[in-house]
Amino acid sequence: GSLGWTSWLMSVGEGIGGMGGLIIVTLLAGGMMELIRAGGGLDCMVEALTPRRDAGERGGRRRIGELSVAALVSLANLCTANNTIAIITTGGIARDMADRFCLDRRRVASILDTFSCFIQGLIPYGAQLLMASGLAGVDSASIIPYLYYPFALGIVAITAILLPGRSYAPGQ
Repeated sequence: GSLGWTSWLMSVGEGIGGMGGLIIVTLLAGGMMELIRAGGGLDCMVEALTPRRDAGERGGRRRIGELSVAALVSLANLCTANNTIAIITTGGIARDMADRFCLDRRRVASILDTFSCFIQGLIPYGAQLLMASGLAGVDSASIIPYLYYPFALGIVAITAILLPGRSYAPGQ
């Protein structure tokens, strides 16, 4: 009951203003990715991440496709240091890879989210570690050995990809 209309509107305005920097960086990253796509850079990246010959059985193709999506979003996150931007910029490519490898798009979306969070939690120049190191008054790299959750998340995510699972075929 202590929040009136005017203070609520002011808080909304401050929140929107605080997101301005993220919106600008997202627009710049999106423009940069479109320039890279127009120049053929994304096709080159997809070719580098995917095998040149048939991977054998369906499970092998699924694993290679999912690991390629994980590597793609991880690389983008290492470059941008922002998991939201990494997901936005690689989402279209991941969709194309899902179609190429007959992957379930819901699982690909989960892989994008999981690996972007995993990498974001480990990079010493990411917002989370910089904020934690600032609050603790220590170097951000010195926190990394104590990051149990991101390491556990990465191990579980990689294991989920490597374990045999049900392949997805369009129309099922």
